[in-house]
Amino acid sequence: MMRSLYLGATGLHHHQHRLNASAHNTATAGVDEAEAVSLRVSGVQRENGGVQTHAQQVSSTDALREAVVHIDAVQSFAAQVRLVQTQDDLLGTLIDIKA
Repeated sequence: MMRSLYLGATGLHHHQHRLNASAHNTATAGVDEAEAVSLRVSGVQRENGGVQTHAQQVSSTDALREAVVHIDAVQSFAAQVRLVQTQDDLLGTLIDIKA
């Protein structure tokens, strides 16, 4: 049960980084490419479960790609929130049964 909460928390953390990078890239889209720094965030599954987030700099920003990344990150974040809420409800029910 606690492992599910851990997985949900690391997923939330990862998708928050994706949202931050997308917002950064969208904000710097109109800046001269020589001055702009674009970010790409990727996730790797940890050995003990969860997600390890990595950010790297890339050379250019595509507005359409950023829109898609942003929508995907928002939906994924919302799914992780629902996962954590469900696990919290289940844990509360188990505590009520034991009490």
